[in-house]
Amino acid sequence: MTKPVKWTDEKVKALKLPEGKDEQRVLVESGMYLFLRRRATGEVAKQWQFRAQVNGKRRWLSLGSYPGVSLAKARDELRAHQTIQEAAKKGEADHPVLEARFARKKAAAEPTVTEVFEEMLADKKLGSRRKGGEPVKARTIFLLTQPFEKDVKPRAGDIKFSKVTQEVIQACIDAPRKRGSPGAAAHVYRTWRTLTNFGAKRRYLTTIDPMLGIENPKPYRPAPVNAAADLEIKKLRKIMLESDMSLSTRLALELILVTGVRPEEAAGLPIAELDLTKRVWNLPAHRVKTNTAITIYLSDEALAIIEAAKALSIKGNPYLFPGRKERRAQSPGALAKAMRRIVDRLEEEGCRKFTPHDLRKTFRTMLARLGVAPHIAELCINHKEEETMRRVYDGHDYFPEMVTAWTKAGAHMTVLMQGGAEVIPLRRKPAA
Repeated sequence: MTKPVKWTDEKVKALKLPEGKDEQRVLVESGMYLFLRRRATGEVAKQWQFRAQVNGKRRWLSLGSYPGVSLAKARDELRAHQTIQEAAKKGEADHPVLEARFARKKAAAEPTVTEVFEEMLADKKLGSRRKGGEPVKARTIFLLTQPFEKDVKPRAGDIKFSKVTQEVIQACIDAPRKRGSPGAAAHVYRTWRTLTNFGAKRRYLTTIDPMLGIENPKPYRPAPVNAAADLEIKKLRKIMLESDMSLSTRLALELILVTGVRPEEAAGLPIAELDLTKRVWNLPAHRVKTNTAITIYLSDEALAIIEAAKALSIKGNPYLFPGRKERRAQSPGALAKAMRRIVDRLEEEGCRKFTPHDLRKTFRTMLARLGVAPHIAELCINHKEEETMRRVYDGHDYFPEMVTAWTKAGAHMTVLMQGGAEVIPLRRKPAA
């Protein structure tokens, strides 16, 4: 009688396929086998298997691969399956093979990180509660997609969303940090935060929030405001006049300076938004970054810019600042490109570099220098009211005060262009 083998991890490790064989099952103990298979590379793979009968037929259920699953762990798995099998015989449970099949189907049905991300984008394009049911802007989709494609998808895209761990998320955030890009790391953090919030709402996350304890690698710290002082405004306008910048582009940039709108709002201005009789520009919500409509009062200076632009209008083009293509508006990129072309001249005159968006900052800073109250100045550039109690209790729309602010800004620009005095802010002495 053959003496039974006393199996150990060392013996399992040393076990080899017989010469000329590519597969073999070796009985380790009742119901449990070690299945050996030769791979194409010549390496021998070893898998623990549980033998069971289902409807009179023999079935093999994997208990895991060796050495990932040790002999002791395989025995624990065997006992668990045998317990389920005994319960199944009494009608108290499903057969372990059926349970494993159901588990595989459930796992296959669980979405991956990439699939949940794509579902989230589709949902945002349908409409956002924060946007009052309106779809989010293309820019938002871009800011989520870019970090996902570069740093999240390669490391976590194929992982089941329910299996995402803090270690996985942290690895995605650390990747751009190692490249020396803390700003990109912050975008990865934001993408994961948005994604996990969505996954929790759709019940794809059943465990504790995997973002818990993970910090944003670059909290928001605004850079110093790059706004032109009055002397710089005078030099900037002079350089723009002397440059080869097209008249239409220059007028669009000047409109930003006297109204404080965003570059894309000025460049894409349809003539239909203007009511020159009432001296207002009705900017609709769908063209605003914050999805908030605003009525802009047109000062004498703003009206003069608009009338000059209308004289250049192309028949059939509905935009005040037409682009090169038929019936298209000028692109914000064209404004930025025009500003980049005069950078050298600005530096020669001792000025800083400015972008079209810096002209909006210049308008806002100008209002402060002219003594306009901060909350009025913020309303003029269509920023959301940050003071909660004012939003709750104050029903005044402040439009008359905003009209005064736009009028002051326009008049000040006229004085500067005519060689008038500049407003020079006084620096406060530090407290002793």
